[in-house]
Amino acid sequence: MSKKAKKDNKTLEKNLKKKIKEFSALYDIGKSITSTLHLDEVLKLITRKAAKVMDASSCSIRLLDETGQELILRSSCGMNNRYYEIKKSLKIGESIAGRVVKKQKPYIINDVQKERHYKYPYLAKQKGLRSLVTVPLVQRNRIAGVLSIYSRKPGKYTDEDASFLSMLASQAAIAIENARLYEQAEMSYLNTIKTLSNIIDAKDSHTYGHSERVMEHSIRIAEELGLSDHDKEILKYASLLHDIGKIGIDVGILRKPSKLTDEEWKIMVMHPVLGSGIVEQIGFLNDLAPIILRHHERCDGRGYPGKLKKKKIPLGARILAITDAYESMVSDRPYRKGLSLKKAKEELLKNSGSQFDSELVKIFVKMLDRKKK
Repeated sequence: MSKKAKKDNKTLEKNLKKKIKEFSALYDIGKSITSTLHLDEVLKLITRKAAKVMDASSCSIRLLDETGQELILRSSCGMNNRYYEIKKSLKIGESIAGRVVKKQKPYIINDVQKERHYKYPYLAKQKGLRSLVTVPLVQRNRIAGVLSIYSRKPGKYTDEDASFLSMLASQAAIAIENARLYEQAEMSYLNTIKTLSNIIDAKDSHTYGHSERVMEHSIRIAEELGLSDHDKEILKYASLLHDIGKIGIDVGILRKPSKLTDEEWKIMVMHPVLGSGIVEQIGFLNDLAPIILRHHERCDGRGYPGKLKKKKIPLGARILAITDAYESMVSDRPYRKGLSLKKAKEELLKNSGSQFDSELVKIFVKMLDRKKK
């Protein structure tokens, strides 16, 4: 084999290895950024992965606002907050990112410190940035934003790098669109749930707004406990719909200003069962059923409908039992005035360990004290 042939083979092998590495990286990135449907998480993953794969010192994603006239910085890595606060928003045609959107093509800058179109050369100089590649994020044949990577080495990036970053941007654009669609669907679900919640509260006019206030308290406890986004979401919806079973209870019983009779009470205590039955029939709500069913259970086993004890009661239901009781205590009713914050806290502590989970009561009372301060 001639020297030229050997050299050509080595070049071919080198290029092949590079392509394998690139496509392997694309596969890993694609797998990673589709692992979540929450937009902020998707954007964070994209910037981190792009910076790592491209051996960049920093990376950023800008998305067009609703008007389509401004690029808003949505995620970044490798730079301090001050740098990106200054560069938070760019107009179309402004700086390199704005020109990429206007021209709808990638830009490679060998030295941003000397580039006349770059808006912040003094900031680039402060951070030692030199090379820049910015590519458009394209969704359904329209520009949705830009993906940019920076290096501290001048003249680092080539057309090949821009081409690879564009392939990565194509994957990123799909993941971003999926996350946005998911958020829209989630918002639609939440609006449906809020409508149902308002219908319940309207039926029992004495408790209007009760469910939303219970939800706010429940989510704060969940955050204190460090629950996952999924568990917080289920608890949020369960809190809003915890009394949905009251739809099946006679209005005369719900609005009765005096104490219920034994027969009326037997009907009232069925609302958790009715509520869990309703949400089980709605596909995207069936995860809420156990919390709604058990939110009137007591840790001492004297609750309803199942007389469950302690940890046999789902965590979400134990949280909801506290926030529901607290919100009921501090709210005015036709037959009594709402308790003071101090008196309501005393009642929670008095029933801690018997009616309520003692650890959760401690957390909630501390939260109320902080809020008061």
